[in-house]
Amino acid sequence: MTDDDSLALLVDKLRWLRLPGMAKTIAAILALAAKDNLSALDVAHRLCDEEKQSRLRSAVDRRVRDARFPEINTVDAFNFDFDPARKKMRARYLALHDLTFLDTGINPLFIGIPGTGKTFLARAIAYKACQATRRVVVVSAQRMLTELHGAEIHGTLDRALRRYVRAELLVIDDFAVLAMDAAQAKLAFQVISERYDYRRSTCITTNRPFKDWPKVFPDALNAQVIAERLTERSEHFVLEKGFRIGRP
Repeated sequence: MTDDDSLALLVDKLRWLRLPGMAKTIAAILALAAKDNLSALDVAHRLCDEEKQSRLRSAVDRRVRDARFPEINTVDAFNFDFDPARKKMRARYLALHDLTFLDTGINPLFIGIPGTGKTFLARAIAYKACQATRRVVVVSAQRMLTELHGAEIHGTLDRALRRYVRAELLVIDDFAVLAMDAAQAKLAFQVISERYDYRRSTCITTNRPFKDWPKVFPDALNAQVIAERLTERSEHFVLEKGFRIGRP
């Protein structure tokens, strides 16, 4: 058997063992070992490092795919110097990117008129969480409620709810923006309440202050309880000058 045949057989074995990082880099590492006279231990370390990096990349790709981003946004593309409100919130917002808020169930809440960057900032946090291989879901409020309502009709609500309840970070875009009927309000309450009970972080964007939520929910008490559960452990980011937060 030639050296090339032996190497090809080794690559096949690594693939069979599901070690893609090693399989992809074994040829280059062996060539480097021969050139630099690396020890067997050095070669083993390098192979393991490559496999570890390969698995981390795969895990991140899987988290990004499962999150279902409509569009990926990264914080480096956000202009914090655009206006005084953005400058004021910069340090507080960037502090969230260490992701410790996920361990304590803090809810990042982005409130303001359309076009101020709420969705961008929420997605940037979600992408950062994916890079740390945390379980993330990004969804619009209308899409989530439509999906859950359809699942309820077909008797698969528990299964559909698991996706939204178990995520370490759930980002709901345009929450409490469109009026809800009783069935939608009940589902929204269920998602927020279960996540609150498990201390899982829920990030929302909305263009309505909390005092206006009774206009969206058919039951004012329902609106108040949801607002309280979101705000009890939260970081508020207001992206409109003069915009005031107040519970219903």
